[in-house]
Parts: sequence; C-alpha cells; structure tokens
Amino acid sequence: MQNKDFTLLYVEDDPNIQEWVQDLFQHNFKVIYQAYNGEEGYLLFKKFKPDIILTDISLPLLDGLTMAKKIKQLNKNQPIIAISAFDNKEILLEAINIGINYFVPKPINLNVLNEKVEEILQNLSNLHEIEILKQKEMEHLYRLAHYDTLTGIQNRFLFEENLKRTISRAKKMNFEIILFFIDLDDFKEINDTYGHAVGDSVLKKVVQSIKKIIRVDDTFARISGDEFALIMEITHDNCNIDLIADKIIEALKEDIYLEKKNIQMSCSIGISCFPQDATSENTLLKTADIAMYKAKKTGKSSYVYYRDITKE
Repeated sequence: MQNKDFTLLYVEDDPNIQEWVQDLFQHNFKVIYQAYNGEEGYLLFKKFKPDIILTDISLPLLDGLTMAKKIKQLNKNQPIIAISAFDNKEILLEAINIGINYFVPKPINLNVLNEKVEEILQNLSNLHEIEILKQKEMEHLYRLAHYDTLTGIQNRFLFEENLKRTISRAKKMNFEIILFFIDLDDFKEINDTYGHAVGDSVLKKVVQSIKKIIRVDDTFARISGDEFALIMEITHDNCNIDLIADKIIEALKEDIYLEKKNIQMSCSIGISCFPQDATSENTLLKTADIAMYKAKKTGKSSYVYYRDITKE
C-alpha cells in the first residue's frame, strides 16, 4: 500500500538493515525518519510525531521496549511494531502490556512485515478520512453560524463579535472606527411586487456592488433582512468617509435588471464614529441606527452623521 500522507520512524542500530528498510518502504511513506538507538528514537518521536514506529527491541542506550513505553505514555494510541531476534515469552508479555501493536520476529518475514504495516496504514487512512469529514462538517457548521447563507457575508453574530474586538483593539492602539448602518429604502415593496426570489437576487446584487467599493480588510455584514453594517478602521488621515458613503449611495441608485424587470434601488446610511459618538459596540451600533433613521426622514438615498444630529 502506498500512502504519502503518513510518516514512519525506524529505530535500528544495524546500518545495513536500516538501508534495507529504507529501500523497502521508501515509496510507501511521505517521510522515513531513522534512529540508531532508543534515545535518538524517542527524541525523533517527540520532534516529528511519526504515524508509525518500527523498532528493534535490542538497542543501545535505551532498548526498544523502554523507548516504546515512554512513547506510549505520551500517546497511548501511537502504532508501534516491535522486531526481535529472539522469542521470549516475558518480552512478548511486556510488549503486550506496553501496548505494542504487533511483534515481528527476526529474521524478518517480508510478507508478515508488509501485512502489519499495511493494516496499520489502512486504519490510519480510515481515521484520517473521518477527521477530514469532521473538519469539513465543523467548517460547514461554522459558516452556518457566522455567515449569511444568502449573500455569503458575515451575519449579525459574527459582526457583533468583530465590532467588539475592533473596539478593544482601537482602545489599545488609539485609532478611530467608522460604523456605517445601511438600510435599503422601500425593500418591502420589491418583495411584495416581484416576490421573494427577486428580492433575494436584489440583496445579492447589493452586496456585490458594495463589496466593489469597500476595502478587503473592512468588516461587512448583513445584520437583518435588508440592513447591512460596515466597520472601517481609520488608522490614517487619507480615508474619505464622505466619498465612500457617496459611492455606496450612487452604486445602489443604479437600476438592477432581473428577469426582464428594471428594479430601482436606493439606501439610507447612518454613520457613527468611535470614540467620538460611542465607546462600546452596543452604543456605536445604536447611534449609527439613529443616524440611519434620520437619513430616511430627510428624504432617503442619503447619509447622516450621528454627530450632526447631536448639534441640532
């Protein structure tokens, strides 16, 4: 069996046998580590964590069984095949008690050794496949929990976590945060007129348009049906917030053509700043929300800064 995903540690003090095993298994493993005594084998195990250990029992400095015992104390599931030139029941019993998987006598029967190695490789492959499936499932569950299934951008849960972390970092590093609260104007009419399928397509188009304007590092999220939020970290003076707000509004003014329908869109934006307007994630989001509703009241398709409301 060839399996380039796994590694082998072979511990043997005879260089000729080392070379023989190297030639025998060089195409079966990604890497073969070689040690010439038990101490070296133990150190290589701790450093590289090989998938399979093949070891002679009679070794200088540290015998194979003692080395195996120390390794099993670190990882009780570590697969180990022990090789010995003598058949001693006490040694066999000790090997069983240590948890060694297989015992192969010398002179080595090539078919027996291959059979034992292949059996372990098959078990490791099965475990590896299970781990891959588990990892994919965890990634799938993470995306369901943290990203909007329709648009693919962050959902409210992840947005609030990122906003909290960004504010914490801003307090330590002394930079500003700009929060955009973006609400689509009269979106309910689109759903009522054209149906939810068209409404969903409009939301996807809106997200695509906004993503073309914002920076890659900006945090962009869908926080409810037709409401979006954008976090921008301002660490320099050359970020023109007015220009970005204008670009978003102009981009969403462009007609959207879907299923031979010409759909007109617009949005209202509320803008709040940290630390000038708020110093916590909840109040920053609330002040941006207040500013957004002010933008709607003043004619929609516009943006309003929270600080301008407080001056009225």
